Amino acid sequence: MIPMPRTRTIGVAVVAALVLLSGASLAFAATDAGTTTQDNETENETATVTFENQTSNGTAVTVNNTTLPEGGFAVIHAAAPVDGDENETVTNLSEEYETGAVLGNSTYLDPGENENVTVELNESLNESQVLIAMAHQDTNDNETYEFPEADDPYTSDDEPVTDDAMITLEDEMNETSE
Repeated sequence: MIPMPRTRTIGVAVVAALVLLSGASLAFAATDAGTTTQDNETENETATVTFENQTSNGTAVTVNNTTLPEGGFAVIHAAAPVDGDENETVTNLSEEYETGAVLGNSTYLDPGENENVTVELNESLNESQVLIAMAHQDTNDNETYEFPEADDPYTSDDEPVTDDAMITLEDEMNETSE
């Protein structure tokens, strides 16, 4: 058996101490990585849209809040009856309906939360009705709404991110109060 010099034992102790210290550094790095992951989760949050019942003059509506992780547009759609009669106007939130034609879209909205977004409608509403707000991406990064060629809706669980609201025309409000 060859005796080991004492300096080798000290060297092993120093290496062990460095490993322990390195392990502590790795633990700190893992904690920092966890923080970064949490930040990425915030950045990768899903889109949201909040569209509340409101009174309108029929030329524009307000999307109360929309969160667009990568920027995009708040788009207003007609509410089409499920029975397929596209000429019928949905006037009751309890009716069954699906997303219909695009009636208007916002200008480009920066990534993040956007509040009180005014959307000018392409044509004025003739009567009070249910409308649907939908969050759309800017898939071609040109800050111009170009659906259906580009700018697909944000989705959650493979469904477009939407909210609906009853839009009551001011003229109809005045008629009922007289």
